[in-house]
Amino acid sequence: MEAHLSSQIRTLSYIENEDHPVFGTLVEQILHLLNSRLSFSDILIHQNSPIMLRQPKGLVAVSDSPITKEELEEFFEVIEPNWFERIQDRAFDRSIDLNTARIRANCFTFQGKKRLGCVIRRFPKEPVALSQLGLRQCEQDFAKLTSGLVLIIGDTCQGKSTTIASMVDQINQTRSGHIITIEDPVETLIPQRKCIITQREVGFDGDVESYYLGALDALRERPDVIVIGEIRDAQTAQEALALAESGPLVLASLHARSTELGLQKMLRLLGNGEPQAQALAQALRGVLCQALLPSLAGDRYYLATECLTSNPEVVKMIESNGIAGIRALMDGEAAKANPGCFSMNAALNLLLHEKKISVDDARNATTDRIGFMDVKRK
Repeated sequence: MEAHLSSQIRTLSYIENEDHPVFGTLVEQILHLLNSRLSFSDILIHQNSPIMLRQPKGLVAVSDSPITKEELEEFFEVIEPNWFERIQDRAFDRSIDLNTARIRANCFTFQGKKRLGCVIRRFPKEPVALSQLGLRQCEQDFAKLTSGLVLIIGDTCQGKSTTIASMVDQINQTRSGHIITIEDPVETLIPQRKCIITQREVGFDGDVESYYLGALDALRERPDVIVIGEIRDAQTAQEALALAESGPLVLASLHARSTELGLQKMLRLLGNGEPQAQALAQALRGVLCQALLPSLAGDRYYLATECLTSNPEVVKMIESNGIAGIRALMDGEAAKANPGCFSMNAALNLLLHEKKISVDDARNATTDRIGFMDVKRK
């Protein structure tokens, strides 16, 4: 977007951007956006282009004023004094408090290291109350568990970390114990209430080098609850299961498109053997799959979820590698016979009935396209 004047991305009106301070420092401009009433998930900044926001309905430019190399360098200096050395190898992440806001900035070079850029994700200063996320009661009840494994799954940027932080803080407010989180990087800071909170950051200059090593350390730190920010590899999957078998409650995030795909991925990482399937079936307490959809007005997101709560039939299916049959437990009349189980299509259909989202966005978010077509025909 070097020649940003030819860009077809819409620019915010004067009223929309609340008199954005284009003449302030880049940090001041970012802070203004973070504290504004604008609805967005990310701030995208390219050298020689205007600041962009990722809003529910797409990208929008904040103004016509491009950000210079010097302005980006000054911002990088604020969040990472050794940024120049770090950025020579690859992009780097930094989480930092900027007065009234907490952000994660991913900083990088592009076009053969000729230009600088960054993408900024904002986080709540404190976890959002679990009751305010839009989760059903059976999903909120995962925070009442004291042992076993709960998987929070979905595509990237679907609010998984926000949900986990809210569950952790609900536990933090309702019972005493030691909560360990392993994150890359630490996102929402969780205040000490009834629990001791140990938030460990993954990275070569963080608290631990990998999720696996953080999980390996955790058991000797007498945890009651362990959060694994992302299961990325076989070692981490195996250790997450071992932790869940040993007593604590384990909340773990996994990138997958649906409940079945999440369980299949977990089994694949564990080795796809019968003993691993039996161990997962016995340790698993539930799977929460979620997606964020833009509202029809384009001014906010709505959360849609599907949920699988473990019961004897679920245990049998996972033990026998019959994961393909799990969808039937979450759909239609079968869901009524399996408390705590319901499909994404049920949630999407409700949002459509309330005229909150579009059919196209619902179709993109569904975890069962054939079932979604059936729902639309009824």
